[in-house]
Amino acid sequence: MHVDQLGGNIAVWPCKGAQGSFFMLILKKINNNVALAASDAGDEVVVFGKGIGFHEMPYELADESLIQRKFYNVPENLQDMMVSLPDDVLLAAGDIACDASQQLGCKLSGALPMILADHLQFAVQRDDDQVYAPNPLEHEVAFIYPRELELGKRGLDIVERHTGVRLGDNEATSIALHIVNAEIDGLGRAKDMDFVMKSTRVLDEVTHAVEDQIGHPVDTTSYAYIRFLAHLRYLIRRLVKGACQQTENSSLFIQAARDFPEAYQCAYAINRVFEKELNQSCSDEELLYLMMHINRLRSSAQRE
Repeated sequence: MHVDQLGGNIAVWPCKGAQGSFFMLILKKINNNVALAASDAGDEVVVFGKGIGFHEMPYELADESLIQRKFYNVPENLQDMMVSLPDDVLLAAGDIACDASQQLGCKLSGALPMILADHLQFAVQRDDDQVYAPNPLEHEVAFIYPRELELGKRGLDIVERHTGVRLGDNEATSIALHIVNAEIDGLGRAKDMDFVMKSTRVLDEVTHAVEDQIGHPVDTTSYAYIRFLAHLRYLIRRLVKGACQQTENSSLFIQAARDFPEAYQCAYAINRVFEKELNQSCSDEELLYLMMHINRLRSSAQRE
């Protein structure tokens, strides 16, 4: 099952017993069971298999069945991290990333298995030490990222299967945030986690601001809300980068504000959240797009 065919580029289970010749050049030892190799296409790939890094480097590997996992697009600065990662934790992280790529059907950062494994290593250690660390974003993640949270819960089963340790439910939230981080721009770097956590809080506050304006709860399962949420996620990233769209349709925005005063008031309330939390403000162009999404939310609610 080649997950990279789904756009995941995360982890691959080789098809054991596949017919035909196999050849892989093992280039560099990372630890006894992990090594850097060259794929058939000549690209670098990190491979995992018992004793695969034990031989003198470089060498030719002819037995594909020795490879248990392949990790593509692993940033070079994270390869050294794998030296100290326990095998069971690395396998668990790889399987979680693989499952997320399949279920979400999108490309995830190649850094996800390593960063997630690093987190899980300490989570397992905290469990051994009976240290419980609640996640302050549990409510927000459940509200904003339900699919990723479900993957986090599945991840707890995967970790238990590989390590024998049942992590607390709060760790499902942490796993979900790592998956969200790997989705955004395909970056997945550890330093981006601050942005993910902040944007999650902002999205939650924006949703509540919309509900206050329209006078009823938003159906978070509706297609209109999912589209609205996707727009907000990229809008927040643009605002943080200072790359908000310039106003080219001021006259259209002014007319729309007159025609749809309730949507305008709602968009303005959202902008106040951005000003308070991000110290950034939307252009008229962005406010116009927000008004369009708000009207879709209203129309969706009226049809139900």
